[in-house]
Amino acid sequence: MTIGVAGAGSIGAYLGARLAAAGHRVRLLGRQRLADAVAEQGLRASSLDGFDQTLAADALDVVTNAAELAGCDLILVTTKSHDTEAMARSLAPHLNKGATVVSFQNGVRNPAVLRERLPDQHVLAGMVPYNVIWTDAAHFHQGTSGSLVVETGEPLDHIARAVGEAFKQADLPIVLEEDIDAVQWGKLVVNLNNATNALSGIPLQAQLADRDYRRATAAAQREALALITAAGFAVKRSGKMLPTLMPKILVAPDWLFRRVAAGMVKVDPQARSSMWEDLTRGRKTEIDYLNGEIVRLAESIGRQAPINAAVCQLIHAAEQAQASPELGSQALLEQLGVRR
Repeated sequence: MTIGVAGAGSIGAYLGARLAAAGHRVRLLGRQRLADAVAEQGLRASSLDGFDQTLAADALDVVTNAAELAGCDLILVTTKSHDTEAMARSLAPHLNKGATVVSFQNGVRNPAVLRERLPDQHVLAGMVPYNVIWTDAAHFHQGTSGSLVVETGEPLDHIARAVGEAFKQADLPIVLEEDIDAVQWGKLVVNLNNATNALSGIPLQAQLADRDYRRATAAAQREALALITAAGFAVKRSGKMLPTLMPKILVAPDWLFRRVAAGMVKVDPQARSSMWEDLTRGRKTEIDYLNGEIVRLAESIGRQAPINAAVCQLIHAAEQAQASPELGSQALLEQLGVRR
């Protein structure tokens, strides 16, 4: 299978490297920075489960023009949500009719955008549960655990199975899911911790060890879950992550949280959220498609989402500063108006 990765940042480069290591022909559509780094030292992918492999520069192609993805059987779209429409417009003139496109992106809106802009392709919604950090010039590390999820169901079931087989060959666990919308809403709820981590400025493991940081995330999640339900949407877990129980788990005493969390997800010491990475690199974050999605949802049903709105304000301020504010946990609770 020839696989194109449209928007090869941390997630895209990691998935592309794993697929190339399994023998698939892979083309990464990324920035010149990535192309130069791979040409110089190859591409290294590693994960907390022990996988660690460096691919030679000629083991995959790194391209900077969407036209180079022409002829790919499968295209993984891994751009930030605010770049989805632009990427779709770039891809549209070049993709084969009937090619498969999978949205491996945060948020809940991207598959619909891709379907509108790519009507001649088969677009499947997907979900990436884990965190990947770009740790070096061309080194991408998976720092948390979980299984990929891809939409299935008639009439695209056979296409989803082919996608699943490609990832299984790369030893990347994957689940085919009919109720993908509910999974995406559930992932969004879990992803509300991304902003907490970015605002803290510390690794995920250390942030989650602080009960007050967990209280901040739990407050945003409780607000989100109430609004998602009020709007008539369902929330479904993927793997061991339980979105509806997350707020209760997060506010549990440290000893109980550690015991419960250990059975749900593995986090290595260097893992951080992609939002923290965006802030440190001076890039626009996806806050408007995570906490901001909850604010929009509230407005659509005549409600408010004050906690998630406050989180958005803090992240937008951090974007202007191009750095994490490194808020302490108690200071963050005060900013959000959350009582301990």
